[in-house]
Amino acid sequence: MHLPSLIGNAPPNPPDPPSFPPPRSLTGSPKSALLVEDTECLSSFLRRYLQDEGYVVRTAASSEEGLRLYRDFGPFNIVLINYCVPKREGTATDPFEPQTHGIDLALAIRAINSAQGMIVAAISFRSAGDVPRPPEAMDIPLLVDLGVSQLRPLLEKIEVDRAINALTSAELLGLQQFAKALIRLLGRAARGKDWEDLLGEALYRSLIGAGDPQSGRHWNRKIPFMQHLAGAMRSIASVWKRQGKEQKTYLISELAVCDSDGQEHSALDNVAAPLAPIDQRLVEKAEEDRILAIFEDDPEATLVLRGWIDGLRKNEIMVGVGLSARRYAAIVNRIRLKLAAQ
Repeated sequence: MHLPSLIGNAPPNPPDPPSFPPPRSLTGSPKSALLVEDTECLSSFLRRYLQDEGYVVRTAASSEEGLRLYRDFGPFNIVLINYCVPKREGTATDPFEPQTHGIDLALAIRAINSAQGMIVAAISFRSAGDVPRPPEAMDIPLLVDLGVSQLRPLLEKIEVDRAINALTSAELLGLQQFAKALIRLLGRAARGKDWEDLLGEALYRSLIGAGDPQSGRHWNRKIPFMQHLAGAMRSIASVWKRQGKEQKTYLISELAVCDSDGQEHSALDNVAAPLAPIDQRLVEKAEEDRILAIFEDDPEATLVLRGWIDGLRKNEIMVGVGLSARRYAAIVNRIRLKLAAQ
């Protein structure tokens, strides 16, 4: 069926959203969490908070116990680890000697499952920049304040990232068709944006979620993720349409006026000319350098980014760098999350 190109007016028959399959568990339980914390009061607080958020929580008081629980019951929706957790429960530690068993545990879990979502609580440090970490752990989110305002956005980002990676080919195709229908209904009001821009905007806003109440799109876990994305795209399309109405499109002849001498002028005469190709390339190069600088401590992400910049395909990058499909997916997740946090 041909969909008309509409300018300014609401579409009489908006597209139906893609069909939503029943929500499925990602880990074999409704929502599962592993909490590795040796301080009784903090463990009780975090366990209670996670349970209130709908998680089934398993707890450990040492890195060795945490690793055993992960091997027996993992993967989990979320793994929350105290940076200074002891290696073995009940062992005495030197209070003046920094303990790094928590970050060691995080790396051990990542070796088992590179896609596992984790948060490391380092509340004994003033800021994330003060926490000593090896380069391979730099992308693991740090929590230096146990306030709910800090913990909730990190949990939501990890949940959204898992949900994105769990989308099937059929679900992605349904979202693509829905986005295309919305773009066709927008017509000229889309102002050059296509379905990929619309779906990408919905995914990005979902990733920043609760961390940015103004720009983020919070996912209410009571509805399926597909339904959330469809609603986000419909909302974004409505904003684009309103902006299209506010920014009226003129013909060049409508902008022409005559001065007192009878000379014709146009408002376009004062618009700066587009950058020359070489200048445009310099601007693009500066942006590429800025993004690469963000990942200077992550060699694998840097190699993948350079592959993208050079226009290489996924399989070409995997072969060139020597990455498995699972490892490549984990690196892409790190890049996405780190850029979303900028």
